[in-house]
Amino acid sequence: MLWRWGLEPPKIALARQLKVRMSSTPSPGWFRQHFNEDYRTLYSGRTQEQADREVEFVVGQLGVTPTDRVLDLCCGYGRHLAAIAAKGIPVVGVDLSDALLRQAPTSEGIELVCADMRELPFEDGDETSGFPVLVNFFTSFGYFDSDDENERATREMARVLRTSGRFSIDLLNPAHVVDRLVPRTERTAGPFELVEERSFDGVRRRVEKHIDVLDHRDGSRREYVESVRVYEEEEIRELLSGVGLEVDRVFGEFADVPPSPENPRLLLMGSKR
Repeated sequence: MLWRWGLEPPKIALARQLKVRMSSTPSPGWFRQHFNEDYRTLYSGRTQEQADREVEFVVGQLGVTPTDRVLDLCCGYGRHLAAIAAKGIPVVGVDLSDALLRQAPTSEGIELVCADMRELPFEDGDETSGFPVLVNFFTSFGYFDSDDENERATREMARVLRTSGRFSIDLLNPAHVVDRLVPRTERTAGPFELVEERSFDGVRRRVEKHIDVLDHRDGSRREYVESVRVYEEEEIRELLSGVGLEVDRVFGEFADVPPSPENPRLLLMGSKR
């Protein structure tokens, strides 16, 4: 998952110290200004217990074992990384945010990589190389301004997966989120007072949120923007199939329930041709 705030490109020496590998510097985007030190407080409602349950479901559905090496793409500060590693499964966490990777777990079996999902620093997958499993949690796809750039990210997913490798991608269900979109809310999260305004752009097919933050620690104000492209089931199936990723199961939640307007997620699972 990726929402960042004013990050400078991290230093290579620091990356080595943190055991974080670096890729090339990506092009600018709103997501580079949203995933900073504030993010964990802004989304404090997302707990480790939730991540444990989500990983349990995905690992069971994909048949992941400790002999597999999992790529957690857009891992953030590592809730799902920790849950995967706790099962004795080796996992590589990739995120664009150096600030979030600094907060990620560094226990045995976890590797951290700072990279753009459109240009992953891994070898091509084939019958013997590449990742056996790729997971993408918490609506971490659809951030880029153009459909071409979002497709580029799917091509990278397919490229680094081993032939017949399995994947899981967790997206918003537009039928659910658009109907239940709350235009404005006010809440408190830790030291922050937040005003959140939401909208749906039907032409661009994007759910957008503007967040105004008052930080009571020093009286400062900050603004964040989120903008996520949402996909209907058939649309995302076609996009993934076009890069060689075949969807064979879709769930409406991290449970054995079908997608419907009553369920908030489109959880897609399948394998690389």
